[in-house]
Amino acid sequence: MKPGAILINVSRGALIDTKALIEALKSGRLGGVALDVYEEEEGVFFEDLSGKILHDDELARLLTFPNVLITAHQAFLTQEALAEIARVTIANIAAFGKGEPFLEGTALA
Repeated sequence: MKPGAILINVSRGALIDTKALIEALKSGRLGGVALDVYEEEEGVFFEDLSGKILHDDELARLLTFPNVLITAHQAFLTQEALAEIARVTIANIAAFGKGEPFLEGTALA
């Protein structure tokens, strides 16, 4: 990436090495970061932790930078994404009812 570039990740948190990201921000190599996902977001993004201690030191450090924007995994809240989630869910329910395999790339956990 060019020096001063702004990194945006709305895909998967694991695509970013958070320690390297922090170093790039500290050195000025990155101009800023916008994250809608974070590798360790479970138990953090959908909880009100305002009165609690944040135990994730890397996330806590990221939140100290004025050039970092972190949102709570909201990119999936588009009409298209929700329609696709509904379509895949209905198709998998129908497949289950018929004893057929689920759609490729999907699985129930």
